[in-house]
Amino acid sequence: MERIEDKDFPFYRFKQLSGRPDIRHFVSSGRKDIGFAEAVDPAVIRRNRMELAQVVGIEVERWVIAHQIHSANVVVVGGEDAGRGALDRESRIPDADALVTDREGICLMVFSADCVPVLLFDSVKKVIAAVHAGWRGTAAQIVVRTVEKMRERYGSCPADIRAGIGPSIGKCCFEVEEGVAAVFRQLFPAAGSIVSAGKVSGKYQVDLWEANRLELLTAGLKAENIEVAGLCTVCHPEQFFSYRRDGSKAGRFGAGIMLCFR
Repeated sequence: MERIEDKDFPFYRFKQLSGRPDIRHFVSSGRKDIGFAEAVDPAVIRRNRMELAQVVGIEVERWVIAHQIHSANVVVVGGEDAGRGALDRESRIPDADALVTDREGICLMVFSADCVPVLLFDSVKKVIAAVHAGWRGTAAQIVVRTVEKMRERYGSCPADIRAGIGPSIGKCCFEVEEGVAAVFRQLFPAAGSIVSAGKVSGKYQVDLWEANRLELLTAGLKAENIEVAGLCTVCHPEQFFSYRRDGSKAGRFGAGIMLCFR
């Protein structure tokens, strides 16, 4: 990833997706919270979102946001959905953790504070997706379901899809109990590097970056078309929010992608 310096709101871009005239994308930093947590003044979040929109050059009225529930639900977004969830909680698309569209001028958004944000772009059919892959979504193979939706709905060929796996909790900090470790051992029996012994007895470390990368390969993406940011949200408090590190005080950063044909 490359960091774009801005005195008000620095952000990041995937090298895999940068420099293309047909999309815009970004991953925001943890400089300012853009999530509507219950304890946060909504006016502050609206102001932060509008500021970020100005910095990245995508009007906030074009954002589309879902109510994320750590599911494997994938929703197709239409032009009439522009602005849903952008400046309030009530208008969000209900109960979804992946959004897909082929509509120009729609910025698909996902939010994170440790979960894995994944952005997808079919450069041939001109289809985009934004995915929120927590450990439950990863275990339910939400990125595979999203690629399947792109193929079924729009005729996407997985080999044409480029992917950016964004900043999230790294294996270094994602310590889990045996139950969660067992889920990933069963999903990836041939990939011993996904689950390793933890730093203390009875604990395990799980690699969500590699899990999502392998799932994208299984879905048919080419290895060279997948970029992994490799930035742990827990380890970089000056750059990203982290629920594992900060608990309920943690804000949210966002990842967005938009088609722009002209």
